[in-house]
Amino acid sequence: MSAAKESTIQKQIKRYLEIGGYHVEVLSCNAYQKGIPDLWVYCPDDDRAWWVDVKKPKGSTLTKSQAQKWTLWDSVGIGIWIMTECDESVLYGPPNWREWWKPRYEKFITRDPCDILRETE
Repeated sequence: MSAAKESTIQKQIKRYLEIGGYHVEVLSCNAYQKGIPDLWVYCPDDDRAWWVDVKKPKGSTLTKSQAQKWTLWDSVGIGIWIMTECDESVLYGPPNWREWWKPRYEKFITRDPCDILRETE
């Protein structure tokens, strides 16, 4: 049996969250919006919202755009949660996207030239 496609997992998660009372917006990105997470999830019961990206449990990686954008968002306090299954408990923990980070993504990060100069002082 083959593993479920990411789009199938996303539909399952969306339905699961909506049945649980969450409002879920599916975001479709284009050439000008690369790296945006798949879903925006809002819980009216506790007035919280999350940026959620859906990934297959095994074999998924971050894209170059995700590595760049999510690192920037993280630096200003915007969290991204990755969901691989129908389990909202992940949303109530800290943003978990860094658990998917691999050293090879470092090459995608643009460094501030001032930071580089400070390192040489």
